[in-house]
Amino acid sequence: MSTPRPEERFETELEVFRKEADEAVQHLYAYLTMHAVAAEDRSVRQLYNTHPLFWLTTLRGLQISLFMVLGRIFSQESKHNINALLKIAETDREIFSRDALAARKSTIQSLDAQAYVSDTYAPTREDFRGFRREVKEWRRIYEAKYREVRNQIFAHAEVSEPDDVGALFAKTNIQELELLATDLVEFHARLQGLLQNGTRSLQRRTSSSVQELRKLSRLEQRSTLQGRVIHDTEQSIKVAVAGLAAEQNRPAS
Repeated sequence: MSTPRPEERFETELEVFRKEADEAVQHLYAYLTMHAVAAEDRSVRQLYNTHPLFWLTTLRGLQISLFMVLGRIFSQESKHNINALLKIAETDREIFSRDALAARKSTIQSLDAQAYVSDTYAPTREDFRGFRREVKEWRRIYEAKYREVRNQIFAHAEVSEPDDVGALFAKTNIQELELLATDLVEFHARLQGLLQNGTRSLQRRTSSSVQELRKLSRLEQRSTLQGRVIHDTEQSIKVAVAGLAAEQNRPAS
């Protein structure tokens, strides 16, 4: 078996990271939206109480999946993790050069690859130092507040007493978790932009608050992954509520 080219190795790791980061956002925002709509709508609470085992299983599954995928992203023992991705990018930094980008774009018919790359950006050592600082901060947050929840409650069930479980969860913070998950998705977009188009994007944060995102129009929600998850989750619950109401109002045969 031939050794993959640097571009291929990085693209493989970048795609793994994309899936993991997207999953974190999907699990988190579906979970939070289910709680948010129930908190303000009695008919949603009635829906949950009508078939409680399904909804409890769904919520628990989303919660477990979130912590497990965060573990895969940050665990140094995982083959595919965010530091492994960054190491490949930095070690094989030439894949971001204009020459490498021109070679990739040369396969596109009717595109002048050299003209295309004439004003593109190639990341510098300072850019990678900045990336490492970001990853270090995300890892610090994960290890300080979320790793033990993942390891001791969800992965190995080492902690089961309610007070002990509560003490671990007390360290967590929803707003912080929202920012962490959405930052990871945005980080992928920046690396993807550098590789595919030579575009430099500074760190920026999209809206991450469930409550604020729920106030946006459908079009505005669809502009981010977290917005799409919130929209689709809420609409699915509304359909289920309508179905329950129709069933309850159906005349007895």
